Amino acid sequence: MADWLEASLIFFDGQLSKSDVVDVLIEEQICSSDNQDIAHEIADMGWSELELRHQQSGGGIKVNVSRTRVEVPDNYNWTDEPVRAFLLVLSIMRLYPDWAREHRDAPRQGELFERVVEGLCPGLLPGWSTYRAGWSPGSVVSIPQIVNDLCERLHTKGHPELGRWVPEAAKDGGLDIVCYRSFPDKREAVPTFFLQCASGTNWRLKINTPNADEWKKYLDAAVQPSTGIAAPFVISEKDVRYAGLHGQIVVFDRLRLMSALLTEGLALSDELRTELVKWIENLIPTLPQMS
Repeated sequence: MADWLEASLIFFDGQLSKSDVVDVLIEEQICSSDNQDIAHEIADMGWSELELRHQQSGGGIKVNVSRTRVEVPDNYNWTDEPVRAFLLVLSIMRLYPDWAREHRDAPRQGELFERVVEGLCPGLLPGWSTYRAGWSPGSVVSIPQIVNDLCERLHTKGHPELGRWVPEAAKDGGLDIVCYRSFPDKREAVPTFFLQCASGTNWRLKINTPNADEWKKYLDAAVQPSTGIAAPFVISEKDVRYAGLHGQIVVFDRLRLMSALLTEGLALSDELRTELVKWIENLIPTLPQMS
């Protein structure tokens, strides 16, 4: 409900009343006209979730919520916030799987998402350095190549018999982005996050990749790197806890990614912003609408 409300606000309507939403829920036969209380309850939950997301993102998800109406600020244009729009479109693909199968371009959207996360890392981890390692059709990399680059950055030596440990079909080993905190002493054991960027609906299957034990072995590192996942969706508190329990130390979902945009001086490149706008503009005419 909250994703649908936000998408309707920024791409189409600009404002919605609670009665508008109740009418749609009944007209689309999601709720029975004989029991409108359920429709009102669902709308109330959507209102509450939008307000909560605004708060939890530190104001990064801009929306004005009153008792009976939700709206974006006057003269709002999504092209001024291409990251928000991009993450939201990726989230909508979970709501409309038939539409997503027809319009999804997994390699392209995956590459764009990695670049967005890379650009936001200075806001997520100020003072840290970022290295983008992920495999893509336009950038074919392998674990030995990544290990070679990381050894120089993380001041490790790499396993002397790396070929014995790396599977032949491993590609990038599930590693998309490395964030690390450099020090002048150039010794190993620096704070490090290995991140997986999961832009698809199967993100829950990726909470154990990249595998920290494997990468510690590959790098012949003194300490095991921390791992995490970045996703364009709003991930529930329960799922955040579950992901932490089953392999991930940190979760960067849409709320945390949007909060990073508020970091003073943070700016994505004009080239990336232009590519995001073009990608979204091609999809907007096809977006499913309930109103």
